[in-house]
Amino acid sequence: MKKILLCISILGLALLGISGCQKEKPSEITVSAAASLKDSLGQIIEKFEKENPNIKVNVNFGGSGALKNQIIAGAPVDLVFFASEKDLNDLKNKNMIDEKYNKNLLKNRLVVAGRREINELLDIVNDKIAIGTPETVPAGRYAKEVFINLGLWDAIQKNLVFTKDVRSAAQYVDLGEVDYAIIYKTDAKILKNASISYLIPENLHKPIIYSYGIIKEHANSPTIKLYEFLQSKEADKIYQKYNFELAE
Repeated sequence: MKKILLCISILGLALLGISGCQKEKPSEITVSAAASLKDSLGQIIEKFEKENPNIKVNVNFGGSGALKNQIIAGAPVDLVFFASEKDLNDLKNKNMIDEKYNKNLLKNRLVVAGRREINELLDIVNDKIAIGTPETVPAGRYAKEVFINLGLWDAIQKNLVFTKDVRSAAQYVDLGEVDYAIIYKTDAKILKNASISYLIPENLHKPIIYSYGIIKEHANSPTIKLYEFLQSKEADKIYQKYNFELAE
């Protein structure tokens, strides 16, 4: 009987040892973010996960308008980071963003990228130009606004190539598939064969504001921790490294 009890005790201790060795499953956060944030946000999240090994962040990058529509359709997302104040406001108007956790965080500039400099946008009216699809890509919406304000929209439409996000437009011009692309200043950092040809005056379009927020009822401890980290001094240094400006 003593032998049996001893065996049971040893087995119990062994099972406790196995249980103690098992790592706690990390909390997971799902983020939908503008394609133009891919490099900066990727680096920030890498730093965040290193400081918070119990939290795993999954990011879906794309055009802000398309991401917004996915969320409205029911996509499971905890936090959004859009290249457009309008897209975040659209979710706020549908009561889908936590009132306490949302903010305008960054600013950007719109540029023409290509292989030669230009003096004005009229210089490229007959060239092939890539822009994000205006209905779903903020950079494309800003580009359309610029051309409308200059009275060039009707003349230039036949030469436009519409892309799924601003990064795709940058790739098109870098690969030489188009003559120019309307992209963000921050996206110019990824170009290898093209560069900034022209800095578009800010008075030709609405301010380019990046807004972020937590989806309503998803403001748990890990998500709030990420939300706060995204506006930390550590994150600010990385944003500025990629040519973003702080909105506030």
